[in-house]
Amino acid sequence: MRPSEDQKLEILKIEMSLIQGTFDKYDDLIFRNRNWFITIWTGSIGLAFTINDPKITYLGLLAAFLYWFLEGMMRNQYWYKYVVRYRAIRSWLNEDTNEDISVYDLTNHYGMQAKWRETARQSFFKIEPTLLGFFMAISALVAYFLVPVSS
Repeated sequence: MRPSEDQKLEILKIEMSLIQGTFDKYDDLIFRNRNWFITIWTGSIGLAFTINDPKITYLGLLAAFLYWFLEGMMRNQYWYKYVVRYRAIRSWLNEDTNEDISVYDLTNHYGMQAKWRETARQSFFKIEPTLLGFFMAISALVAYFLVPVSS
């Protein structure tokens, strides 16, 4: 038995709600991970200055790289597939319309379909996490040269 048009609309509403809930969940996980990595990074640099051992800043450098990589992997493996589904729903809702405004187009990019390179770029090279990871890595390297070596 095929669902009626009203049943399809209800299913679509539920799916849109589930997709938004998934975005919220992954955004929360990403920000929690970000907070942990910033804590580890700050602690490693502080510890390096406290015990006068510049090698400890390598932990901060490692934290910066791991933060960037894990956030990219989380976006690439889990979060981005929901973006693709969102775009499919948006395209379906807006096909064959001659209206001035598209429906369910939260990103205002109606009809974009991403390839593998685009998925990787959107997952690993978003400006905010990339700049944060870069700043953390450079700061850890600078701290390496600033920490006095204990004798």
